[in-house]
Amino acid sequence: MPQKNVFAIKEGKKIKLGFYPYTYARTSAMKALLLKKEDYHKLMKMGVNEITKFLQDSVYKKEINELATAHSGIDLLEIALNRNLAASFDKLRRISQDELRLFIDEFTKRKDIEDIKTILRGRFTGINQEIIKKCLIGAGTLSLDYLHKLAGMEFKEAISNLTIIQFSHLEKAYKDFLENKSLASLETELDNFYYENMLELANNIPEEGKLFKEFLTREIDIFNIMTLLRLKREKMDSKEIEKYLFLFRGGKKDKIKSLCKIDNITEIGKRLEKEKYGSIVKKGLEEFEKTGSLIDLEINLNKYLLRTSVLLTHEHPLSINVILGYMFAKEIEVRNLRVLLKGKQLGLEESFIENQLIV
Repeated sequence: MPQKNVFAIKEGKKIKLGFYPYTYARTSAMKALLLKKEDYHKLMKMGVNEITKFLQDSVYKKEINELATAHSGIDLLEIALNRNLAASFDKLRRISQDELRLFIDEFTKRKDIEDIKTILRGRFTGINQEIIKKCLIGAGTLSLDYLHKLAGMEFKEAISNLTIIQFSHLEKAYKDFLENKSLASLETELDNFYYENMLELANNIPEEGKLFKEFLTREIDIFNIMTLLRLKREKMDSKEIEKYLFLFRGGKKDKIKSLCKIDNITEIGKRLEKEKYGSIVKKGLEEFEKTGSLIDLEINLNKYLLRTSVLLTHEHPLSINVILGYMFAKEIEVRNLRVLLKGKQLGLEESFIENQLIV
């Protein structure tokens, strides 16, 4: 079977959640085992072997031990990180009732989308399928076996055999791909599919869905802002830019469309000053004016999102928001460790690597 246990979301069908103190308590315990800021400071001072030993004494022990006979060094750790992320999300499913598993499955489809994009990019650029397979995470609803089969298919065949989204939803984007030889439209359509499903789920969950939706809309705002700024930097026409943004029902559709019409990036920043993340945008754009890079802005906006998820966990410990907070924070942890390892591999300065971490 290509997918794990997945439930369909029907538009307008309300999902009644019960009270699940056992699941919420277990999730809080899992969150307590996430790496702390001081742990990253320690890891910054270590070599790869020391980092392996450190992680071997943590929640990554099982995966590292199982893989150590076939892999070593950074390859071992990167594969172990992927396996552990998948195992963590599977554990959440095991300790959850059907209604909560629906929530977990829909959230983790972001990892399916990430893997699908990896496969499409690999097939498009002609990368060897064995290399593509090594880059797959398998932490969503799609099994690694299924993803490996997709990685062995030709480009059109892979798109036609996606099980989480019908080809009819991608047909227009696929035609754009054929005309422009760019994956941008296909990747945007996959992102839209994910966020539309998540927002539908949030709308169908009474009360608790409100906070969940607030988090999603902030994440979408940041997704749109970064996409807009990158494309403005490339001098893309405003109408073209709109094609790559997520303009959802009930969101800030008019505002983001009006920002598209502004050519001056500094002026876009001024228009965003009243947002909760306005000061972050202002500081990031000041850095952009000096360096031409948007990396610092993206990192700091993601730090803002992480703080938001932590607040959800602390302020609502007996709700689905503790699950959301944990899953987002776990994703960030794995991302941080990958960044740290890659920085070590490339011999980058500690200060530079530390600045890339979202903690």
